[in-house]
Amino acid sequence: MERSSSAPPVVTVLAILLYVGGGLVVVYSLVGSGGGGVSGLLPAWGGVLVGLLYVGLARALQLGRRWAWRVALVLCWVGLGLAAVLVLAIGLMAAVSQAVWPAIYLVLLNRPATREWVASRTAAG
Repeated sequence: MERSSSAPPVVTVLAILLYVGGGLVVVYSLVGSGGGGVSGLLPAWGGVLVGLLYVGLARALQLGRRWAWRVALVLCWVGLGLAAVLVLAIGLMAAVSQAVWPAIYLVLLNRPATREWVASRTAAG
């Protein structure tokens, strides 16, 4: 059975979200508005690096790299952990707003099509 060379739609959506998010982090960092979240706590160059990490992660996920899938999973769980700490430190609303994107990414990363894409690309190359 021939494997498709283009990513399934769920992986494409995931990559687009990461491209847009990474691009926004870079722009906010360069403009100086911080943007919020962890990247808002970093100096401008740190925010740019975080944004570029998102963009690189998006590309690697599109290519079906297993390491990128694993890194994205770890980052999502770290984000959810930080949101849990925010419940105690700031309150429920801040935690919920912090947890939304990691939860969305976790759902997309664990879809069968995403898992099959990463597994097939790893087996193929």
